[in-house]
Order: sequence, then C-alpha cells, then structure tokens
Amino acid sequence: MTAHAQIQDASANVLTGQITHDPAVNLPDAPSERAFTVDAADVASEGGTDPVFGSVTWKTLISGEKTNSSEFVLGIAEFGPGGTLNPHVHAPAEFYLGLSGSGIVTIDGVAHEIAPGVAVYVPGNAEHGTVAGPEGLRFAYGFAEAAFTGIEYIFSSMVA
Repeated sequence: MTAHAQIQDASANVLTGQITHDPAVNLPDAPSERAFTVDAADVASEGGTDPVFGSVTWKTLISGEKTNSSEFVLGIAEFGPGGTLNPHVHAPAEFYLGLSGSGIVTIDGVAHEIAPGVAVYVPGNAEHGTVAGPEGLRFAYGFAEAAFTGIEYIFSSMVA
C-alpha cells in the first residue's frame, strides 16, 4: 500500500493572511527595523583614488549611516585585473564571499584563494590584503557592526 501526502508551501497562506502567527518568543527584543531592499546598480562606487587603500572600489549596500539598519554591514568590493586592497587590520571580524573573477586574500601571511562561491573568514585584528587575478574580482563583504563608517582601517603602510 502506498500513501501519498501533499505538502503545501504555507508561505502563500501567511502572505495572504489566511494564517497568522504570533511574534517569536525566543528573541530578547522585538525587531526595531523594517525590511528593505537595495539594488547594487543604484549605489555609487567609492574608493579607487587613495593609493593607501590600493585600487579597490566598493559599494556599501547596507550600513547604519545609509540604510535603516544597525545590525550589520554588507557591501561589494570590485577590482580590475591585478587590482589590490592593501594590507590592513580592523577590530571587527569580516567575511568575503566571491561573486566573480578570482584572487588571493592574504591573511596574517597565509594566502587564500577566492573565487565565485568561496567564502573567506577574516578574524578580527588579522592583517589582510587582496590581489585580484587577471580577470578582476568581485566579492561581497560583511561585518557584524552597525555602520561601515565606524570601522577603523589601519593600513600596514601607515604603521611606522
């Protein structure tokens, strides 16, 4: 005997109001912000002009000083062929997630390859820098911080 079960996606019922639910009770605080979207195509690039940073440009998509958010920072870093982000440190940990191209992220002297789908974890206060491959490199970056402007970058070239 074969039993057939049909599993329906309940999200449609939630969205239409046919099913309601109480707020989660395992959270210490209720959410204080509203959901939103950001299209990277609508965000202006920054960087690429200060040789201390290298040739990298970036787009900060989510950050407390730009968006109604205070829990994390998310952006996209972009490099031309052979482009660089010079070695530096900052207190918060960071992640990179490869989107296109390839490159090498050197963390405390150890080289790590980055490519599409590859995640790189950079511990807090670890010296790290990036060199893009011959086709360039794009990666998403993120911090568990309220705002990108609150992260102090200390470039190795600036340390005496």
